[in-house]
Amino acid sequence: MVVITKNPPALQNEIDDFLSKVDFSLPSGLIEFYSESNGVKVITDDAYAIVWPLEQLFKLNDDYCLSEFAPEYFLFGSNGGGSAFDFEKANGKIYEMPFIGMSKDEAEFKSENFPEFISSFK
Repeated sequence: MVVITKNPPALQNEIDDFLSKVDFSLPSGLIEFYSESNGVKVITDDAYAIVWPLEQLFKLNDDYCLSEFAPEYFLFGSNGGGSAFDFEKANGKIYEMPFIGMSKDEAEFKSENFPEFISSFK
């Protein structure tokens, strides 16, 4: 069983505002994803994923103190529990790491790009 609940697309001004603040590499396909769905929940028999709305990403990264604990990464979602989904700012590769104990040492590689990441839940 796979249940995918998509939000309406991000508005162009939300995408432009986000991009104006970005000074790092984004995962391939990320902006295309947000132009089709401003966040998503994916539920499978053995996994759960939330991709947060674009306009919340910088605030949530600040709230989780990412610049202090794992400054090489940028959060974009979670597994609905104890792990965050993020990407490495240097190359856009996607990882999963625990919210508690967040660090480069705890990052587990998930995918090379955003479409591959989303497809991994189907």
